[in-house]
Amino acid sequence: MRSLLLVLAILVNYSCPFAQDELRLNERKVIASHNSYKKRPDQKVLRLLSKVKKQLGPENDPSQLDYGHVSLPIQFDSFAVRGIEIDLYNDPIGGHYTRRRINLFLSGLRQRSNREVMDKPGFKVLHIADVDYETNYLTFRQVLEELKSWSLKHPGHDPIFVNIEPKADGPGTFSKALRFFGFKASIPYDSLAFCALDEEIRSVLPENMCFTPADLRASFSSVKERLLTSGWPFMSELAGKFIFILDGKGDQYERFSPTHLLFTYGSPSSDETAFVIRNEPRGHEVEIAELAKMYIVRTRSDAGTHESRTNDYSRFNAAKRSGAQIISTDYYKPDVRWSEYKVGL
Repeated sequence: MRSLLLVLAILVNYSCPFAQDELRLNERKVIASHNSYKKRPDQKVLRLLSKVKKQLGPENDPSQLDYGHVSLPIQFDSFAVRGIEIDLYNDPIGGHYTRRRINLFLSGLRQRSNREVMDKPGFKVLHIADVDYETNYLTFRQVLEELKSWSLKHPGHDPIFVNIEPKADGPGTFSKALRFFGFKASIPYDSLAFCALDEEIRSVLPENMCFTPADLRASFSSVKERLLTSGWPFMSELAGKFIFILDGKGDQYERFSPTHLLFTYGSPSSDETAFVIRNEPRGHEVEIAELAKMYIVRTRSDAGTHESRTNDYSRFNAAKRSGAQIISTDYYKPDVRWSEYKVGL
C-alpha cells in the first residue's frame, strides 16, 4: 500500500505543472515584440524619406522604419510572444492626428485617414505622427479590446507584459517649417492625460485581468520590502493577467495619477522600482544579471532593422547571457527580404 501511495504521489507531481518547483514571475524569460502595433510604411513614403536621408541625419535613417508586425492574437498564438509595446499619442479632443501630412508630397496616397475613430477623443496608436502612421490598431481602446477578447478565449494564459510609451514628439513638434505645411505638434501629457490613461484601461479590462503596483506591494511598506521579503508572485498567481509598464515619464505619471495602475521603469535606488530597462545588453551582461536577481529587466535583441539586414545575433546572444527577463524584438519571425534572422526562446 505504501508503495502504491508513493507511485501516485510521483504521478501527481509529474502531471501537475505547479506541483514541482514553480517559477516566479522574475524567473521566466519571454520574447516581447517592439512597436507591436506597427505595419510597414507604404513604399512611396520610404522612397520619399530616402531622398532626404542626408538632411534627416544618420540617427533618423528611414530604412529603420521598414518593418511591421502581424496582429496581436497571431503574435501570441503563433509566435509565443508574451510582451508587447504600444506607442500612444495624446488626443483629448479628437481629430489631432487624422491627417497624414507626409502624403501632401505624394500622389496616390490620401492625407485623411477616413477613419471615424480618429476624429474622436482618445489615445491614438502611431509610431511617428504624420509620417509612420500605418498601424494594426488606430486607438488604444482597440488594443485593449483585442487583449480582452484574446484573454477570454485563452483563460489561464501566461501573464502578458504591456509596455506603454507616451509619445510627445514628432516632426511637427520640432520643425516650424513642417508645421507650416500642416504637420502637427504633439499634445503633451499632463495630469488629465495620465488619469485618462488609467481610466481607459479600467473601462475595458476588469480588475481581475490586471496586476498592478498595489497588488505587488500588498501589505508591505514598499515594493523593495516585498521583493526582499517574499519575492515576486508565482506564475500561477498571475495566470490570465496583463501587466502594464510605462516607458518614460514615469515620475510624472506617479505624481499625477491617483490610481497608479501602471508600473514604471525605475532606478534600483528607488524603493518602489520593480522594472528596470537596459536596452543595450552588449557589454552590460554582468550589470543586467545582477539587476535581474531582484528586478524584472527589459532589454532589446535588435533595433532599426540592422540585425535582420546583417543576420547579426550578437545582441540577441548578449541579451540571453545577461539574464534579462524581457527580450524585445522586431523579429519573432524573419524578414526574408534581408536574412533568416529570427529571435525565439
